[in-house]
Amino acid sequence: MDPGTTRTLFCLPYAGGGAGAYTGLLRALSALPAVPGLTVVPVQLPGRESRIAEPPAFTIAEIADEVAPATDEPYALYGHSMGARLAFEVVRELRRRGLRGPSRLYVGGAHPPDRRVPLAAAVDLPDDAFVDQLVRRSGALPELRDLPELRELMMPVLRSDFTWIKNYSFVPEPAIDCPIVAFTGLDDGEVGAADMLGWARHTIAGFRLRTLRGGHLFVKDRPAELAELIATDLTNEHALPASNGHARRKADEHAQPEPDGHALPQQDGRLPPEPDELHLWLGPADGHAEVLRRYAGRAATGTSHAGGLTLVGAADGGGIGVSLLRALDAFELDGGPDGGLDGGLDKVSRDELSDDEREQIEDAAEEDRGWLALRAVAAKRALMAADGHGADPTRVGFPDLADPGPWRAQCDPGDPGGDPGLDRLARWQVVHLPLHTSRGEALGAVAVPHDRVRLRFDMPAAEQAG
Repeated sequence: MDPGTTRTLFCLPYAGGGAGAYTGLLRALSALPAVPGLTVVPVQLPGRESRIAEPPAFTIAEIADEVAPATDEPYALYGHSMGARLAFEVVRELRRRGLRGPSRLYVGGAHPPDRRVPLAAAVDLPDDAFVDQLVRRSGALPELRDLPELRELMMPVLRSDFTWIKNYSFVPEPAIDCPIVAFTGLDDGEVGAADMLGWARHTIAGFRLRTLRGGHLFVKDRPAELAELIATDLTNEHALPASNGHARRKADEHAQPEPDGHALPQQDGRLPPEPDELHLWLGPADGHAEVLRRYAGRAATGTSHAGGLTLVGAADGGGIGVSLLRALDAFELDGGPDGGLDGGLDKVSRDELSDDEREQIEDAAEEDRGWLALRAVAAKRALMAADGHGADPTRVGFPDLADPGPWRAQCDPGDPGGDPGLDRLARWQVVHLPLHTSRGEALGAVAVPHDRVRLRFDMPAAEQAG
């Protein structure tokens, strides 16, 4: 085994879960030839499975104590849901002790640590209502509703874990210096791809997001797919996308040559995008040509530039439209310090928004106008980039700018002399993506001709956590 290769993967469970939650992942990883010699260590928290006799309470320091002896060699951490927050805090605790950090922090189905967890409020409900919330929203065992013995066994652990989540308070520290690779389930109604993107602000070493088919507990329900993604990432762990010349040259040493003899940095080897996949890359403007070359002839691509950054999108042959705006643009769209639309929205987007969209912005609370305008303009530009073909953007509108999305446009039939094919734009879905970079907050919008897409996102190290 390469001396720089990850040797051990520690796994931290979701609320109410034990080490057994990782049985499927352990088996799947053990069967993959891509990661020979990798030892998977599911961490057993007190109060469950082999430690059922202990009170179900834990501290970050205690968990860090279990990981610390392995830090002399390369290791990684995976945490799912609550476990992701635990793993993040363990990384920071090990840093405070002056110990080696992990080669990767893998986080699955978890809100970023600086964001509250909406489901945690359910811990204050009576047992029946609490269990109902867990079953409906987080994929907990339906048998918890009907089997008193199971409920008696699990309730102390569940209440203890969710109390920890509810009481957790994020303390700002410097961002961690290991890459974060995030996973989300396509059918997870609690933590979607847009939520998972928030983990990017917590690292300076590069960020990736991958979407699996499955719900909130995909680690248990789809372990083989997760294992493939982790194994591929560990195999190419020296090639996380980089935005500076030195790191890019290092990545090239581990790249596969293309037929023309040029080496290209590995991402995770899956080209072209599958029919329901959307690939995105956000990085410095001078690095995007290299990314586009990877997709040349293999996928439909789109690009957008803002503030020295470029957002590149790639999708199956159905097409794509991409738009990128800085959060600072919301201030400009809102008219600056006076908050007047005549000073900002009229000047910046007079020819882009429909009358109804402008009215929605004008009727909104003053503090919301800039953000609504930013969302509207970003979505409209992505839509026009996808299939505009000279159409008048003011005759296409989004009916509810406050809707978290995805959005679909409604088309104004207009006068008889207008564009008769304008209704083609109604087939596009627009997704907004909050993006966190070293150059400030940004908003991406992507138009794709699919009802749902599995997002694959890569951000170079230099664009993290300024």
